[in-house]
Amino acid sequence: AFSIHGILGLAEPFTGCLRNAFKDKGANGGMPSWFWPLAGALLLVVAGANFSNNNAVVLAAQAYIAAFHAGGVFYHLILGHHPAAGCAPAVFVVMAFSVTWLRAGILVAVVGTLACITVAAGLSKILVTPPAASLNDAGVGSTSESHLLPPIQ
Repeated sequence: AFSIHGILGLAEPFTGCLRNAFKDKGANGGMPSWFWPLAGALLLVVAGANFSNNNAVVLAAQAYIAAFHAGGVFYHLILGHHPAAGCAPAVFVVMAFSVTWLRAGILVAVVGTLACITVAAGLSKILVTPPAASLNDAGVGSTSESHLLPPIQ
């Protein structure tokens, strides 16, 4: 799965496959354009790291998997997708938790997964531009004007 998604991420600037599938409009509601190829390259590294004999390398890969896919859950929620859209990436968070538990114990798995989810929540606030129409009736919520990164032209 990581290899396929890594290739999709690397090819994104040429195909638009992921942005179209996720209705990602970049600065008008979505991720910065540089994110997809970078994430694709890192997913390819993780795909290989999962087969390492070094426990630390495998655990680092699991941390990336948990943070990346928790970020995927936040991405779908911030963009206003159906809440069930976050279930697919959430499965990988559970898998990373399970691998970490088997390799390092329950305490490391719980603390590590919570740390990765916290990092993902923070990065999602920085990287994901919510759609401009995401304010509720009381005027509360995020707008693209509150996005922390300037648009890349």
